[in-house]
Amino acid sequence: MDRKFTTPALFALVAVLGIGPQVMSVHTIVLVTLVATTAIITSGLTVVTGLAGQITLAQAAFCAFGAYGATLVSAHMGMPMWATIPVAAVMSALIGYTLGVMSLRVEGHYLALVTLAFSGIVNLALVNLPGVTGGAVGHVVPPLKVYDHTLTSPTQIYYVSVVSALIVFTGLHNLIRSRWGRAFNALRQSEVAARSLGIDVRRARAIAFAISAGLAALGGALQSLQTTYLDPQQFTILTSVSYLSVMVIGGLRRLSGAVFGAAIFVLMPELLGAFKTYMGLIFALILLAIILIAPSGLGDLFGRVRRLRPAEVKP
Repeated sequence: MDRKFTTPALFALVAVLGIGPQVMSVHTIVLVTLVATTAIITSGLTVVTGLAGQITLAQAAFCAFGAYGATLVSAHMGMPMWATIPVAAVMSALIGYTLGVMSLRVEGHYLALVTLAFSGIVNLALVNLPGVTGGAVGHVVPPLKVYDHTLTSPTQIYYVSVVSALIVFTGLHNLIRSRWGRAFNALRQSEVAARSLGIDVRRARAIAFAISAGLAALGGALQSLQTTYLDPQQFTILTSVSYLSVMVIGGLRRLSGAVFGAAIFVLMPELLGAFKTYMGLIFALILLAIILIAPSGLGDLFGRVRRLRPAEVKP
C-alpha cells in the first residue's frame, strides 16, 4: 500500500473523527461508537481466522471476559475501570493463548466445535453463577473515571472508543507486515510448509488466539461502558456466529473488512426502519449475496474497484 496515500488518508480520518461529535447528533455519536467497539471485536477475527486460518466461534465468550472481568474487578476490588479494562484484556489474551495450545490436536470444523463448546460453557457460567456475575439478571457497569472526572456522556465514550480503535488498527496494520504476520499467513496456507520454513506452528497458533481474545475483551469492555449494563444474552453462541458472519461480509483478510462489517451490522437496524423485524432474514440474504458475488468480502471488493480506476496520465 502506498505510504503517500495512506498517511494523508489517516490524518484526514483522524480529523473527521475528531470533529465528528461537534456536528453529529447524539444518536449518530452512539452509533459510531458502537461501530468502533464492534470493529475492535471483529478485528481479532482478522488475525486468528483471516490471517492464521483458524476458525473460532468463541469471540463472544472473550467479549464476556473483558466486559465482566473489568466490571467485577472494579465493583468488588475498587479499582477504576481505566485500569481494569487493560487487565481484563491481558487476562483474556492469556486464556486465548491457553485455548490455542489446548486445541492443537484439532483443526478445521473440529476446532470450530471446540471453540463453540467453550463459548457455550462461558455463557452457562454467566447465567448460573449469580453470586459472582449477577446471573440472568445481569450486572451494572461502573462508570469510567479518570482522576476526578467521570466519563459518562456519549461524546466522552465516543472519544475513548474511537481512539482505542485507531490504536488497535494501527497496531494490527504493523503486525500484518511484521514477521508474525508473515508467520500467520504461512500457517493459514499450510502448516506443513510453515514448519518447513522454521515457523513454530504451535506458538504461532496460540499467539493468534491470544491476540484475537485480547481484542475481543477490549472491545467488549469498551462496549459495556456504552450499554452501562451487562446481560448474559449479549454473549451467546449466536453472538459469536454473528461476529464471524460480520467478518465474512466485510472481508476476513482485510482490516477494512472489520470496519465495513461492523458498520453494516450496527447500521442495518437503523436503515430497515419498520422492517427491523426481518433483520435476521435480510442479514442472511446479504451474507449469501456477498459469498456469491464477492467471496473475499466488501473490503476486497472496494479495493479491486479502486485498483480499476484509470491511472493518472503524467505529462
